[in-house]
Amino acid sequence: MSQTGLIAFRSRGRDTRLGSFGSPRTRSAAEAIWNLSASGEIEDGVELAVQLDRLLAILEPRAAALWELTGSGYEANWCCWVESHATEHAVEIDRQLMTRLLALPGDLWLDVCGDGEDA
Repeated sequence: MSQTGLIAFRSRGRDTRLGSFGSPRTRSAAEAIWNLSASGEIEDGVELAVQLDRLLAILEPRAAALWELTGSGYEANWCCWVESHATEHAVEIDRQLMTRLLALPGDLWLDVCGDGEDA
């Protein structure tokens, strides 16, 4: 549980040891990572806007705590992975959703890729 009162989907502390099990070459993580996911697994056919809306419903009530964390030096971003077939429609984020995103800290990162079958 973090200062925001949310439980992370996946997290790693600054002092986490990185490296393969039993490897003599391990090192401490340079920074802590805390991830929150809109769902427990990748959902085929679910639009990015739906996923972002789910996360916003959780995070918007905690906006002050998130801004406090970024003001203290923490970094935030919205990292979104999108898979699309070559002939599918574009990712759509309407003005209302964009306004909601802008009310919280962090940049929007879109990692858009094909499914490998269209290449």
